[in-house]
Amino acid sequence: MQNAKDYKAEYNVPDCVVDTGADYVHTKAHQAAYDFSVYLHEKMKKLPHYEKFTLQKEIRESIDEILDEVEQYEITKVVSHLYTADRAKRRLMRKLRLAYDLKYSAINEDVLFYCAGQTAIIGALIGGLIKEAKERKQNGAGK
Repeated sequence: MQNAKDYKAEYNVPDCVVDTGADYVHTKAHQAAYDFSVYLHEKMKKLPHYEKFTLQKEIRESIDEILDEVEQYEITKVVSHLYTADRAKRRLMRKLRLAYDLKYSAINEDVLFYCAGQTAIIGALIGGLIKEAKERKQNGAGK
């Protein structure tokens, strides 16, 4: 299993930052969340149809919120976006655990442990961004 320090992107370049041509640069946290989002969206297709507008929707919205909030941080450098992303990460794990406890085959034990590992990586990367932002603020560069 990968860890945050050695994270390698699956769907883009594995550098610490990804230059998309926009006026901001994607962080490793954003890329890890994106990779995990692709994985989860594929898994959600396998949840029962009757969960399409409930649990499936909540899981998709949680990972999308993580992506949105990390991207907003990348654009604005407002740290509260990272705290919101971290809360969405915890909500995502609760929803995945619920799908596992409800015995949906799409979220078996192996998938749940993989998801736990991925959310841990994303959490560590978000934590690193928070730490960097705090250091920048202490050094006066955040003003």
